[in-house]
Amino acid sequence: MKNKFIKLFKDNLDLLKIISIAFILVSISFWLQGNILINLADEGYLWYGTIRTGTGEIPIRDFQAYDPGRYYWTSTLAKISGNGIMSLRLSVSIFQFIGLTFGLMALRRVVNSWWILSAAGVLLLIWMYPRHKLFVHTIIMMSVYLGVCLIEKPSNLYHFIAGIFIGFSAFFGRNYGLYNFIVFLLLIFFIYFKIDRAGLKKKLFLWIAGIIIGYIPMLYMFIAIPDFFSSYMKVIMEMFSRGSTNLTLPVPWPWKVSYMNKLQFFTGLFFLILPAYYLLLGIYLIKTRENFREKAIIISTTITGFIYMHYGFSRADTGHLTHSIHPFLIGLMSLPFLLKNKYLKLISLLSLLAVSIMTYYTMWMVSPCYIKASAQKDSFVKIDICGDDIWLDKSTADIIETVKKINKDFIDFEEVLIVPHWPVFYPILQKKSPLWRIYFVFKEPKENQEKMISDLENKHINWVILGDVPLDGRDDLRFQNTHFLIWKYIMNNFKQVNVDGLPENYQLLHKKAIKNYY
Repeated sequence: MKNKFIKLFKDNLDLLKIISIAFILVSISFWLQGNILINLADEGYLWYGTIRTGTGEIPIRDFQAYDPGRYYWTSTLAKISGNGIMSLRLSVSIFQFIGLTFGLMALRRVVNSWWILSAAGVLLLIWMYPRHKLFVHTIIMMSVYLGVCLIEKPSNLYHFIAGIFIGFSAFFGRNYGLYNFIVFLLLIFFIYFKIDRAGLKKKLFLWIAGIIIGYIPMLYMFIAIPDFFSSYMKVIMEMFSRGSTNLTLPVPWPWKVSYMNKLQFFTGLFFLILPAYYLLLGIYLIKTRENFREKAIIISTTITGFIYMHYGFSRADTGHLTHSIHPFLIGLMSLPFLLKNKYLKLISLLSLLAVSIMTYYTMWMVSPCYIKASAQKDSFVKIDICGDDIWLDKSTADIIETVKKINKDFIDFEEVLIVPHWPVFYPILQKKSPLWRIYFVFKEPKENQEKMISDLENKHINWVILGDVPLDGRDDLRFQNTHFLIWKYIMNNFKQVNVDGLPENYQLLHKKAIKNYY
């Protein structure tokens, strides 16, 4: 038994080292910046859903939400460590650790030096931003690794495992499931035409069977939970009616932005580099005719990155760039170890150096620890948020303290409607949203707005914290333009309460005694 244990330990020593590197890097990152800054919008969106899921509510059916998987992940840890913001960040960091482990496992195929692998891990970690969206970074690096495994050994088992992964990833995000479905379908046919033509029909059958098995958690919810399927389909139909999955932003092409704005300039440069890189690698893979298994990491990163690039371009900002860049980083870091031509090897090394420098001006400069360290003295303060001490810039801290004071002085134990982009205050004030929707971004159909007004009346909502701000600098995305009927209802039936400390175009309103719906 002892000899078997020693053999098992030696056989898995590489994996244990990779796990250790990932754990150390994620732990250091969490220690350095886990309690710095807070996102009032998207992070609050995830935090609110985590708390509501923990009470037994169903994501999508009972409140506006991403796909259910991430909420069941975060709410499970919340049962152990509580509903605070640091508990949420810890649960997401554990998922981050899993993703970084898979990214390093893929790179280990070509990188022999543990020091170089650790440095590569730092680069991958820096690009895992923002922290409330770490699910996509993890899933994309898992996709890369499983793609490598499938190319190296295109067995029935790996086709089945790939299918399970696709189905399960869709439980965390329907877009992840779709992207991974396309990625592995392309990989399967690439393998068939370039590597192994044996048993395609059987492999496709096992792959599809795996997808169904991986999707069982969602299928169970469709069948067993009343009204969940109809709610899910309603969200899908709304997305199709909008014609987009995201609120789009134009690409900040380098020639359209000032070089002085380094974040915008280098973000735009990355959006230029990514398609060019995948085009060149795609042509190379089409023309090459041998040693495909040795180039498995290049094939997997190229196909995965090309498909996920849509996610970055769907809203071309730095945050969404990070959601599609890891295959590019893993592929670029692999090239110096795979290329035989010394000139191409040198070019790849110089490209990697350039990307590392660009990373400093994009990701590192927006990291919470850098923002706090580079801020002026006394511009950050530590405040209590539901029992957790969080470092915030003074302007954000003032907003939070103001809303907490408003709640204490006026709202007290009553419900409050907070619109449009501050869902974080529901967890902070320990309140439940009176409406299904907690994040008001897109233009709402008339019938939906009328239903919301009816809900506000039936629940006797007397308080509203309302902001009328031009999201992305667009006046058409002000609340009064995206939700005109609700805006009109509030203006006619509520009166402003004078309070200090709210930002410009935000106000506290209280219900009038006389109703006047429209």
